[in-house]
Amino acid sequence: MKEVKSKAGGLAKGSIACGICTIIPFAGFAFSLAAIIMGIVDLVKIKNGKSGISGKKLDITGIVLAVILLPVSIVLFWIFTGIIMAASNSSIWSEIGTSLSSLGGSLLELIKVKLGFTR
Repeated sequence: MKEVKSKAGGLAKGSIACGICTIIPFAGFAFSLAAIIMGIVDLVKIKNGKSGISGKKLDITGIVLAVILLPVSIVLFWIFTGIIMAASNSSIWSEIGTSLSSLGGSLLELIKVKLGFTR
């Protein structure tokens, strides 16, 4: 029979990393799903003796983080979406666009002068 390493495997580390990243508002659902799938797959591997037992705590932690942080991520998504929608209805975006366009024109002129493309 093949000897099993005692170190935590990549799936366990990936599960906890994705569990932590679940807090990211616009990608939380994908990270949550990845953390849960990786955690369960690694737990099954540990049960069958194909993965190190030390990864079990990481797997469980990743799954729990994903389950707990997913609703937080959804609430943050709603908040950010509301802020974006409110800002898009105001005149702030036209002011920002005007400022960026004049800044871009100024930068372009500065580059032309510095590179010697002006007369």
